[in-house]
Amino acid sequence: MRAVHDAAAGLRDLASDDIVQAAPLAICSALPFARAMISAISGSLWRPQRLHVQPEFDGSPMDFSDFVDCAEFSLSEARLETELVRRRVPALVPTPADDDRTFKEIVIASQCSSYVAAPIVSKGRVIGLVHADRPGLRESLDPDDRDRLDAFATFFALVYEQAVLRERIHAQRSRLAASFDATDTMLERMQKTELALRPRLNEHPRSPLRAVDEMSTVEVDAVLTFREREILSHIATGATNNQIAQMLVISEGTVKSHVKHILKKLRVPTRAAAAVLYSHQTRR
Repeated sequence: MRAVHDAAAGLRDLASDDIVQAAPLAICSALPFARAMISAISGSLWRPQRLHVQPEFDGSPMDFSDFVDCAEFSLSEARLETELVRRRVPALVPTPADDDRTFKEIVIASQCSSYVAAPIVSKGRVIGLVHADRPGLRESLDPDDRDRLDAFATFFALVYEQAVLRERIHAQRSRLAASFDATDTMLERMQKTELALRPRLNEHPRSPLRAVDEMSTVEVDAVLTFREREILSHIATGATNNQIAQMLVISEGTVKSHVKHILKKLRVPTRAAAAVLYSHQTRR
């Protein structure tokens, strides 16, 4: 178990895409396997991502990397992998050629005599699979091999989730920094704008000019609900309605409705004006 943990922990400092590419090598380096493959699961599709074989198999028929590259299969054609996704449990396949559940295209291309496979589960959903074997050996793999790979898949899921979370936080910080920079620039321009007396105009109550004049009199916290303030905070980062909907797990139509109410309550004509008001009051 220590070897399994260390194999996954060694991926911790990599970017999410690099973690996927490095995982098969980590499996073969730390565990008793000579060949390993990691795949992505997207809906009903099975997409092999990376195959690693130990150096002694480079250039041999055991290296079927060309078959894996850009491959895409339907899970309906691979009953065993479908079971992995549905049941979220690992599998030991002692005789793949004789097992009706296996995907024969890969079995034939890999010349596999036995293999183990395990699902990568993140937040209750299978996002990928790992396969491993020891090609060229007569003895079959055993339940211990299956359990080792399953433990690696569990640790891998945690490391991958952490990497994705780091990247999302970094992207959000970048959007916030860009938003604040844009707000500072706008406020600086407003401060430098020359003032002049002008006659009172009979404007429509909701005209853009009056909305801008009244911005400073509207307190965001006082007029918006918690959900509206939450959505406004995302608007201030430059997020689109679709992105906000995904982050808050609500429909895009609900976001549009909230945005409409926000603009009405803040008495501003545009999302940009609402973002400026929010950023200004938040920094104050």
